[in-house]
Amino acid sequence: MIRTLFEIPIPFIGITIPIYAYGFMLMVGFLIVIYVARIKAKTEGLNPEDISNLGLYAIFAGILGGRMFYVIQNIDSYKHNILDAFKIYEGGLVFYGGLMASIASIVVFTKIKRLPILKTIDIIAFSFALGVACGRVGCFLNGCCWGDVCSPDLPWAVSFPKTVDVNLMIDGSPPFLHHLGKGLVTVSDSHSLPIHPTQIYSMLGNLTIFFIIKAFFNHRRRDGEVTLMFCGLYSIMRFIVEIFRDDNPLLFDGMTISQNVSILVLAAAIALFVIGRIKLKGKTTLS
Repeated sequence: MIRTLFEIPIPFIGITIPIYAYGFMLMVGFLIVIYVARIKAKTEGLNPEDISNLGLYAIFAGILGGRMFYVIQNIDSYKHNILDAFKIYEGGLVFYGGLMASIASIVVFTKIKRLPILKTIDIIAFSFALGVACGRVGCFLNGCCWGDVCSPDLPWAVSFPKTVDVNLMIDGSPPFLHHLGKGLVTVSDSHSLPIHPTQIYSMLGNLTIFFIIKAFFNHRRRDGEVTLMFCGLYSIMRFIVEIFRDDNPLLFDGMTISQNVSILVLAAAIALFVIGRIKLKGKTTLS
């Protein structure tokens, strides 16, 4: 776990600016998404500059939506100190909240610019999984979105360290604090119990999604199918990964919020995809 990658010293005033791993990887992911989307936009006959401008709106909307969803989901942790809700650099974004906010911003932008909405969203969806994969690397470095306790014999099991602040008070990592609160470790322990590296599971899952969508892109039969493919594949992957996570509370049905949302998104994606293909029956060209 490396929560702070490095610090930038500010001359003459004696302070440094920390560069947090989580925020840094979000930035890297954003740049990769825009770079890949610009290339795809050019091949699809759209102006790459429009994609760049759209990306700026979408990323801010996504961060805002993802953070709001996370805070609502973990409201007990913030109701006594609401200012902590703004500490995004400490991690804590829910993908589905960010996805919904990003899509809303894309729809508004394409309406204003009079761009083809479905084709534009497809281009973003084509590259989006790469950005999410980078974000999950940031989660791993930050220690958030941690997994459930597993056997220490699992070859890829990980343990996150106990960290202390300048006053030698324990301030992390998130998995260690979680285990400490549940009585699974003591203050004298140096690491959490072995857990599933769910951040890495998610990273690998999103990379797999990207290559599947890349192979499917030229076989789509109508605009919007790439986005539906992404939503369906991500929902399946996210539902499975949630089984191994330990940071999200279970609801009345024994599933997490993200698992419930995944079921709804998967059902909607399949239904819209099938309905769209039925309407295209007999046609052979992209509409």
